[in-house]
Amino acid sequence: MGNGLKGLEIPMDLKIIQMWLHGKSQNSRKSYLTDVQDLLDFTRKRLEEMTLADLQDWDTSLELRYAPSSRKRKVAAVKSLFSFAQKNELLAKNPGAAVTSPKVKDAISERILTEEEWERMLLTEPNRQHQLMLAFLYETRARVSEFCSLTWKDLREKPDGSALVTLFGKGSKTRKVTITPHLWQALKAAKLVSAKGNDPIFLNYRHKAYSTVQVWRIVKAAGERVGIYGVSPHWIRHTGATHQLINGSPLHLQQQELGHSGLDVTSKYLHILPGDYGAQYTKVKLPF
Repeated sequence: MGNGLKGLEIPMDLKIIQMWLHGKSQNSRKSYLTDVQDLLDFTRKRLEEMTLADLQDWDTSLELRYAPSSRKRKVAAVKSLFSFAQKNELLAKNPGAAVTSPKVKDAISERILTEEEWERMLLTEPNRQHQLMLAFLYETRARVSEFCSLTWKDLREKPDGSALVTLFGKGSKTRKVTITPHLWQALKAAKLVSAKGNDPIFLNYRHKAYSTVQVWRIVKAAGERVGIYGVSPHWIRHTGATHQLINGSPLHLQQQELGHSGLDVTSKYLHILPGDYGAQYTKVKLPF
């Protein structure tokens, strides 16, 4: 991994950061490197020289330069770095321990579509493959990076006609979810005859796997088509899980299938009370 840090000439600092990032996903490494670079540019100090006052001054500067959610992420990243370094005896002190994490508005409930809104998004999508992609995101509740890396070998038909989907994503964790027989049959019908196990499930016009940016654009356009702006793949993840809970799915199963670390995360994430497994709780009829 390239260090990704401009002007960092302190070998020990670079080593600490590389050790901290080890094992994290490519997207996480890129994001965390940006956050640490911001701190280094602001303080112009080595990690071992930084004090609580330095971090507080940096945090104050973030208020003027970033949205609350971005500020919270950057502070959390830096706190994680210092905690890791002290725990592993790479630094003698942890100035980040006393830094208060910024409070931000919990807007998750604003990013959950009603069943009617979701059904309209599906029905008005003119592209059949994009319809399938939207339905797949909804039923699997996959993160967009997980979705883009899926191949046919990650899907396996079950005796009841549904299909088991193996997702590999955040935290290098693997989890399994189920899609409905209806969606599985539609996917098989759309599959190219030449498709093999390692081929992507969905191919773009260049016959390559969709990028995360392409998926974001498709989802955004589907929302705007029915007058809902700012819809993202993560909205669909929220929406799919929420609808399954409303229709009776146990909270602990959603926690497992979403890949959350604990039930408290899932409860806060969904903002509803829980109502035997995954896709059987999907009630919206597919338009194909």
